[in-house]
Amino acid sequence: MIRYLTEKEVILINALVIRRYSPKEQIGVKLPELLNSAVYRPQQSLFENEAYPTIWLKAAALFESLAKKHSFHNANKRTAFASMKQFLWLNGYTLTASETEAEDFTVHIVVTKPSIPLQQIADWIEGNSIGRKKES
Repeated sequence: MIRYLTEKEVILINALVIRRYSPKEQIGVKLPELLNSAVYRPQQSLFENEAYPTIWLKAAALFESLAKKHSFHNANKRTAFASMKQFLWLNGYTLTASETEAEDFTVHIVVTKPSIPLQQIADWIEGNSIGRKKES
């Protein structure tokens, strides 16, 4: 069963990211309806068919929505990446990309090539993730 992030968890991630990297920036949700849409996007289905059937597409949908919708006052891209990383971790995967690779990827998706297909985002995530061993 997939463990999805809640709105409260993503709001906490945003606050933690800002406190760590840019403590003078305003913390908080700017557009709650966009946050709701972004958080629930990976769970969407139509006639019982999942819109995003793989963990990679779900992670990509969450990342893309949070990064591009700007639901927070600040740190939307950083929050998007950290949320995607946490979503993967909760579901048994570790993202292996370095901080520089993560930054480059995020800027590429949001600024350089904002119309990149979701499948390409999912492929990058899958190629930069490994499964974690289950704890006994």
